[in-house]
Amino acid sequence: MAFLCVDIGGTLIKYGLLSESGKLLSRNTIETPKNLNDFKLLLRSLVESYRQRIDGIALCAPAMVIYDEKAFYNCEGLPFINGISMKEIFGPANKNLPITVENEGMAATTAELWNGSLNGIDSGILLTLGSGVIGGFVVNGELVRGAHHQAGLFSLIRDELNVRGTQGLVRSNCSAVNMIRAINRVSGNENELDGIAAFEKIKSGDKNARDIFAQFCKNIAQLLFNMQLTMDVQRFVIGGGISNEEIVLKTIKQKYTEIVSEFPQAQQVLIYPELVKSEYSNGTVLYGAFYSYMQQMNGEINQEAKKEPE
Repeated sequence: MAFLCVDIGGTLIKYGLLSESGKLLSRNTIETPKNLNDFKLLLRSLVESYRQRIDGIALCAPAMVIYDEKAFYNCEGLPFINGISMKEIFGPANKNLPITVENEGMAATTAELWNGSLNGIDSGILLTLGSGVIGGFVVNGELVRGAHHQAGLFSLIRDELNVRGTQGLVRSNCSAVNMIRAINRVSGNENELDGIAAFEKIKSGDKNARDIFAQFCKNIAQLLFNMQLTMDVQRFVIGGGISNEEIVLKTIKQKYTEIVSEFPQAQQVLIYPELVKSEYSNGTVLYGAFYSYMQQMNGEINQEAKKEPE
């Protein structure tokens, strides 16, 4: 028994086959289609290629989720799938195949809670750093979904009140992709998304690269500081591909300490939370989609939360 898990992104679709025990058997990546018809053809072809091996499909996307409709809403970068049941996407030939949907941030947090860096933790927050910031909250050892299943939309938090538009949001100022792009630009690297080159510049002591990186880590630390004052959690978990670089966690911790030291009252009363690396790093969402599938099949998720009237 195995399950096809699909992480639908605006640029790339990551998919993998997981065993019933949660072991990743295979993983691949493909460019995301730009229209509904090509999207349908791609997902149906994936199912066809694994048909003899899979017993269910677990989907996740950067979107609001209506569980009982098997649908995504306000899907970032993929407006053509908004409100369409994934059952319809996969077509009549797959009507008997169980399908679940999940928000990518909640999927990632579920993975860490199930068998990762939030396992056994009473309260914690996952922040996965990529093009934006996704993640979720854990309270009393359980994922917090919120009244409308919208908890954990960190990218939409305003962290610069005097700046209009998306430039004042966490998705801009705490974006690992934006940080890497900025470093490559000042370094003259035409491949602006070259993360390896960017971190080589950081670790070599290049002043421009270090300054950009330091500001990025300070922005993350400020977000953690505000969250800690609000939630008082035991542990923060940092995920995303850049979390594999030791300098990331080290610098965020340093910046967090500096921020706390600027506020004597906070320094006197605030207990420092743990700050650790994600257990899964870049593959968190696929595992989370699988674990969410298992929860939904077992009736552990309330699937009746409805979209607010327009």
